[in-house]
Amino acid sequence: MNKSLCVTLILACATFARENPFFSTDESSSIPISSNAVVHKPPLSSMTYSFPDQARVLKEATFTFQNVDGSFETRKLQIDQSIDWRHPLVLSQYANQTTPSTAANRSSHADNGFIQFVHAGNKISLLTKDPILRSFSLGDPSSIIIDFVHSTTFNTYEKNLAASPYSTVKVTYHGKFARAVITLDGRYTCSVSKIAQGANVLCK
Repeated sequence: MNKSLCVTLILACATFARENPFFSTDESSSIPISSNAVVHKPPLSSMTYSFPDQARVLKEATFTFQNVDGSFETRKLQIDQSIDWRHPLVLSQYANQTTPSTAANRSSHADNGFIQFVHAGNKISLLTKDPILRSFSLGDPSSIIIDFVHSTTFNTYEKNLAASPYSTVKVTYHGKFARAVITLDGRYTCSVSKIAQGANVLCK
């Protein structure tokens, strides 16, 4: 009788036990550390924050952001300056304006004769009649490398682009093939797909 009662109690405990007793039962209190994909949000324009009337000194600001790989990161900005609580704090992104002289030397397209680069939004197309051999990426600075068959010698071609996220393009000769290097202005998730005449690069 006692043995049957013990077996019944053990089975009951196993039924109601949590899979991992070291985690909280309140799922709403859990904090996500990372995600497999970045959720696309509307771009930040401008937002304000009003201080309470007893605030006098802003010590620091904390920013938590999501990286291109889906992970989360927190950075603290030390401020330690006096504030007037009557005026709200404005947060916005500043877009650096390109000077006219710099803008005249920059374009969203590049052409060195047998290869063209055409930019449209997050995509840049490498257009050439030469077959694509391979493609890969390198970091710091982030860049996309595309090799293609080309046996005729030529001078190195390089051009700055006004085509974010694409910063510069460079084409060099390597004997039996040519190499196109597309440098990015930051870190992105990129893909390269072959097309009938060349390849498309898409960075997000």
